[in-house]
Amino acid sequence: MSNTRHADAVVLTGDIGDKAEDWEQARAILNELDNPLYYVPGNHDVHTKDVSRYRAAFGADYYRFSVKNVDLIVIDSQLFGNYDKYEANALLPLPWQTEQEANKMLGWLEGLAANVTGNVTIGLQHIPAARDGDFPPDTKPYWAITEPYRSREIDLLHRLGIRHMLVGHWHYGRVFEYRGIAWHVGPATSWLPWGGELGFAIHTITPDGNVKTEFVNLSGAQP
Repeated sequence: MSNTRHADAVVLTGDIGDKAEDWEQARAILNELDNPLYYVPGNHDVHTKDVSRYRAAFGADYYRFSVKNVDLIVIDSQLFGNYDKYEANALLPLPWQTEQEANKMLGWLEGLAANVTGNVTIGLQHIPAARDGDFPPDTKPYWAITEPYRSREIDLLHRLGIRHMLVGHWHYGRVFEYRGIAWHVGPATSWLPWGGELGFAIHTITPDGNVKTEFVNLSGAQP
């Protein structure tokens, strides 16, 4: 269905799968795409001690790429907290090796922020920076970036001129604003913990950097 939309690029905003065989199955499906494909790591892909496994399979977990005149910056939100235990009421600390990886990525973002290109810049990551009011209907810290990483990231996003972030994680399509940035949450193609519709998001980026998001439901998809 994505091929019929003639998208300039396809971005998978995380949760490719838990196991190597899931990744292979996903690759077999995604190989049918005619569009350039870019991966963003999610919490089912990267845990606190195995980012090297993801990198061996998919390459860099944070990087910049361009589509036409738009720069897109992929951020590995899994380096911004320990999301290994869904049921945790407080996030556990990161292992020191992963904290070093987080600081390395933040340093990379600092370098980009010191050399802003002037192009429209959009950010991508898996976990949103905050909950959208009372959504998700679950107050565990698992659902959003927490301090101190949240404030450090938001500061860098502002310095990079990023006004729109394309994210995932909640399995429910929605758009909300947090600290001057619009967060476009893509729906899931797998399962729905809080209702909604399975599907994907089509993002249209205007020359002045605004993003319009259309949610396409798989239940109504035409072959």
